[in-house]
Parts: sequence; structure tokens; C-alpha cells
Amino acid sequence: MRSTEKRDPLATGNTTQPLPSRMEEEPSAPPLLPPSYDDVLSSIHEDAGVGGSTRHASPADNRSSSLPPPQQSSPAASAADPRQDNVGPFGDSKPAAARAVPELTAPLSPSLSGVAQASNESAPLMSLYESHLSAAIHMPRSGSGDPSELSSRDFFASLEYKRSSKGYSSSDPWLNSNSQALLRFITECNERPRVSVEVEGSHTENRIVESSRSENGQTRCETHTHQEKVVDFKFSLELTPYIHDKGSLYTARGPTGEPYDISQLLDDYVKADNFLKEIRVQKKVIWDYDQTRREVADFIKSTGYPHTVSVSFPMEHDRISIKSHNAVARIWRHPVTSFLCFVTCACVVGWPVQYFAAKRWRNKLMSDFVVLASPRDFVERNEDFIRNQVSWSIRPRLFPTISC
Repeated sequence: MRSTEKRDPLATGNTTQPLPSRMEEEPSAPPLLPPSYDDVLSSIHEDAGVGGSTRHASPADNRSSSLPPPQQSSPAASAADPRQDNVGPFGDSKPAAARAVPELTAPLSPSLSGVAQASNESAPLMSLYESHLSAAIHMPRSGSGDPSELSSRDFFASLEYKRSSKGYSSSDPWLNSNSQALLRFITECNERPRVSVEVEGSHTENRIVESSRSENGQTRCETHTHQEKVVDFKFSLELTPYIHDKGSLYTARGPTGEPYDISQLLDDYVKADNFLKEIRVQKKVIWDYDQTRREVADFIKSTGYPHTVSVSFPMEHDRISIKSHNAVARIWRHPVTSFLCFVTCACVVGWPVQYFAAKRWRNKLMSDFVVLASPRDFVERNEDFIRNQVSWSIRPRLFPTISC
């Protein structure tokens, strides 16, 4: 290693004094390493009193527990342990693990009491989970229990049913064996149907077509007129918000002129042994549909539209069907069976049998829903929407002539 020499002008003689190099004054320190997992874990166990002699801490010990314990280190130990840091402005001659332990162990000083507190805080959550689990285990299954004692959510959770665009349908065994459950299912599913008002404006136009035909080497050009329907506009208005949400359930009249009793009708269905039995509730919306057609057509004509206006009332979710849960009935209702009956012409016999088997309860149970707005009020509330849909199609569009 080279040393620098400096001459002192005031000194006598030619003696030179070598200056110590910077590298000799500041020896290189070993790199800092993070504390190992074993060091941190052992320090935590020592503070918590686990794995060694247990000592009861005094209040003075608790106050001083956050301070790092003083440790003596020798130069030999520092050279042997590369994790010690003796160089730099932040050097305190303590291992890196010892400096990191107080930060980790300070909040864990009451370690056992903290674990107990956490377990006490989670106890209400565990009890709530156990109560829900017990309620799910002891939930009445299909075919058992009193339906009047169940909430609406638990009642439907215990049934097998399907909801489609036509409405609710089910073949659950409980509904086919308990008239009270059947009555509640019909009552709960007696929701208002979805009704829309579809309006279409159209006119017919003459389309001239010229065609050519060759006969005996001569070409003839023929012209004929073809009428075609042109749809000018088509839109839909939602009537469902104007329908009362509660329907009136009633039965048809019997041979004596008196209406059937609902409870007696459902008991008759439950006790029947017919494997193709089916009971259906047909929903109806009471409204003056003819007056609505006239009101809509008159308003559209008042905007200047001169052509034909047609109004229709498509309906969805308008029925509740309960079918037999018999295995033969399920096979008969399968789409594959219907296809095979159609291919083999067995439907000539099968479909009449199904019709007469379910005729006993057909059109016996209905539900009426009332529209709360009159046709005139309905049109007045939708005037702006109707006018915007019709205004762009007032000018007629003509087809060009197609020539040969």
C-alpha cells in the first residue's frame, strides 16, 4: 500500500513523516444483513416468556420493556459476527437483530392477553356463524313442516320451482301433497303480469317489377305491380307500472252457478291420483283495450300520420302452473318425449289423454289485476314519447322501380 509523504518547510532536516491513508483510518465494515427469522422469533419468545424460565414482570419492567437492553460487544465478537455494525454515525455496537426486536416485541409485550382479547372479539362472529349454520341445517325440507310458520324466504328455499317468461311453474312433492303449501305458493306468486302496449304504423306501396323471359330465341319484357307492406314505426309502451300490484284470486262457477271454494278445489287436486294432473292460475288484466286502441290511433293521426295504426297488448308472467311430481309425468313432459311423440305420431293418442287428464282443474282458478289509469290518462302521460317516435316517419318512402 502506498503512503503519501509531505515535507514540512519549518522542520529542520530532510525527515519526512508519512500521513496515514484514509483507508487505514477507516477500515471497511462488513455489509449489513437483515435479522434472520430464528433471531426475531427467539427474541419474541424471550419477551413473551415462552420457551424459557417464566418471570413475572413488575411495573418498572413494563415501563422499560420498550427500551432495548444494553449489550456489551468486543472487537473480536464484532469481527466474528458480520451482522454487527460498529462504523457510521448510527452505529451503536448492537446486533441488527437486537435493534429490530424491540420494534416487533413492543406491541406484543402483553402477548398472551392480546391473543385472548382477539379471541374474545371474534366470539360474537363465531356465534353468529353457528346460529346461521344451525338454522340452515334445521330448515324444514320439502314435504315437512307447517308452511304458515315459515318466512317467505325460507318457504321458497324449501321448494323446487322455475320462473320463465310465462310465469311460475313447479312440480314439487310438497305442493302436490299439502293443500296449505299449495295455497301459499299460489298466493306468494300472484304478482302482477308484465303488459306492454306495442304500436305499429304501416302502409302499403306498389312496387313495379320488370322481368324478362326468353321464348323461341325471343326475349320478352314483362312488367307487373307488387304490393308490399312498409313499417313506418314500431315502438312499445310499458303498462306494468300502471297495474295494481295485488291481484284478486277467485274461482270459476260450478254447475249450480256458485263459485268453487278455493280450499276445496286445492284439496281435490292434492288428493287426486291422476299422474298427469295439473292446476293453473290464469292472470288477467282488466282494462278497456278497445278504448286504448282508439285513443292511441287518434293521437297519432292528430300528428299528421295518415296511414294505418295497429295496437297490440303482449303479456308475460301471466300464469302459475303446478304439475304432478310423478315420475311418469316428468318423463311425459320431457322435450325428448314430445319430439318422439311427434315423429312417431303417438301424439294423436297422447295429447288427448293429457288434455282430458288436466281438464278437471282447467280454467277453475283465475286472478284479476286492475289498471289504475284510464286509456286517456295513459295516452296523455306518454304524448311526448309517441310524438317523437312518429314525427320522423310522416313523409312517405317510395320504392324504386327494378328493371330487368
